Amino acid sequence: MISRMHQVIVAGRQRDSREVMAALQGAGVLHIVPLDAEGFETGPLGGAAADERRNTERLLARTETTLGELGAVRGASAPLLPEGEWAARVEEVAQPASALGARESELQADLDTQGAYGEVVRVLARLAGGVDQSRRLALLTFTVGAPEELRGVEDALRADLGDRFALASDRVNERVVAGALAVPRADREKARAALSRARVGELRLPGRFDAMPVGAVQAEFERIARENPGALDQLRAEKRRLADAHGPALFAIRDALADRVAIDDARSQSARGKYGFVLQGYVPDEGLGAFRAALDAMKGRALYEVQPVNEHHAETVPVKLRNNSYVRNFEFLLNISDPPRYGTFDPSWVVAVFFPLFFGFVVADIGFGLLFLIASLWMLARSRRGQSLPVGLLGTTLDPKTLYQVGYVLRTMSLWSILWGILTGEFFGNVLEKLHVFFVDPALTQRLWGVRLGEAEHTSGLIPILFPRTLPEFSTTVLLICLMLGIVFLFWAWGLRAQLSLKHRHMHHFWEAAGILGGMVGLVSLAFISQAGRDFGALGNFSDWRVLVMIAGFVIFLLGVVLARAPLMLIEILSQGGFIISFTRLFAVGVAAAILANLATDVGWGLGGTLPIIGPILGIIVGFLVHSFLFALTILGHIMQPLRLMWVEYLNPTGYFQESGPRYQPFARNLK
Repeated sequence: MISRMHQVIVAGRQRDSREVMAALQGAGVLHIVPLDAEGFETGPLGGAAADERRNTERLLARTETTLGELGAVRGASAPLLPEGEWAARVEEVAQPASALGARESELQADLDTQGAYGEVVRVLARLAGGVDQSRRLALLTFTVGAPEELRGVEDALRADLGDRFALASDRVNERVVAGALAVPRADREKARAALSRARVGELRLPGRFDAMPVGAVQAEFERIARENPGALDQLRAEKRRLADAHGPALFAIRDALADRVAIDDARSQSARGKYGFVLQGYVPDEGLGAFRAALDAMKGRALYEVQPVNEHHAETVPVKLRNNSYVRNFEFLLNISDPPRYGTFDPSWVVAVFFPLFFGFVVADIGFGLLFLIASLWMLARSRRGQSLPVGLLGTTLDPKTLYQVGYVLRTMSLWSILWGILTGEFFGNVLEKLHVFFVDPALTQRLWGVRLGEAEHTSGLIPILFPRTLPEFSTTVLLICLMLGIVFLFWAWGLRAQLSLKHRHMHHFWEAAGILGGMVGLVSLAFISQAGRDFGALGNFSDWRVLVMIAGFVIFLLGVVLARAPLMLIEILSQGGFIISFTRLFAVGVAAAILANLATDVGWGLGGTLPIIGPILGIIVGFLVHSFLFALTILGHIMQPLRLMWVEYLNPTGYFQESGPRYQPFARNLK
């Protein structure tokens, strides 16, 4: 549901504005909106206030950089130092932290270079044999992928230099061959040109190593490999010591500075005069007590007025959703758009109830439901440990909070899948039917559903199947259930649209919704009376009350077209019929997946009966592989089809995507 909002106006003396803003920030319930007033200054702060803000931002940036260089992690809080000591304390830590960071980068860069080029340099130093120290000879080094490439290098050198070169090579590893070329110094450029013509580049080492002889590089690499790991450990231990000693104090300073910047941002949204200021915003019903308490404590330095929000002009009113813990975990499924406009309908609970139910209806398999349940419990356990989850397929990472919500939703989906699986008797297809745990009871099916079944394969077992969706004789029943769901949801959606439009006096939308409702009554009645087009002659029987209902529905539809001045409704009504039929996706996707699962089980079961010992093992392996392949193909449809029914077929007619509002963002203290 949407929290009730109150519009508030706060006014006070300019010299008290910072203290008033700090009190409001402490309350953490006011959503501020910019205020323009004639004769008042608005927008960014100027003069001394702007200079003070810039100094605060510089110190905040310095503090955050220092915490980042130390790798400090927020732990136990520390008391905030007096404001006059903030800059000195930050600088006291920033200088050694910066020096340690620079030294760490230098040591790590050398170690990375040694790791990347160490093997090649070791081979080249051995091949060079001290030639790199000669005053008369120049040494050029390179690498190739295979020894065969050396023939092209040698041919190019011989063409340019004749016999005035010496070439040595050796394999570094399976993919790299190192080469060392010695030439007279006068022929260095010719040798480089020959290498280029052979499409071989001279090996260039990064940074300071490029100008060093290869033998000296080898000696330096040996020193780096020997000394740098220990030096890095010592340096990082020193950073941890600094972080432990000063981190809590720096975090406290950082939070205070961030709060101060936020206060200046809030002041910039007020209307300011020479002696006073005025601030406008919104407070939710449940936060009104904290708001009043914060300003009442200002002892006359601020005045405020609270007024109820006019729902008829709610375009700028922020929206705060207030749902129970179950529904809150489903709210992220609607974050593809802004929240619904204030004073309208929050569909979060509809999604929370019907999306997992529809998903379970589609999957309806105990085995697959158990797999989802295991995955959801693993996600929930990981989130409780404060761990994130990288999702490589989507190129994103789920933080612990989002991971908990996904795990919670998946757990609910899995439980519905298991429940529907019990009703359909499916466990990885028809495994439990073959084991005579579930069975088809034709007499029970006829009593429950009025459906007479033909000859069934499994008619004995422990638990009767109450919803045999894969049997051909039962398919019409499942299809009709899905169509009835479509009718209910579409009437519900357009009924909401009519009710909200009338509430807000949007008569154009009201008559549009009323007309569509009438048209759908006419279409559904037409389909019912004519038995889905098999008996159009029944439509002329005016003594049948259903025909009168159909005519009344179409009359209301035509009246809606005229009063809404929307001739395109003549096309729109046909699309609404298509939306109703779209609910048969639940039937088509679910039954198709169930039939494929049965086939996968049949394949494995058939192989299991071929050989005494190997057959069952082979059958289980093949059945598992086929089930996994089919499950991977169908899982996206299992999730997206129920979501589509919520997002498109249900929410579109309600106007959810057309009438949105700003999200409630309270002005509050920094909680990082």
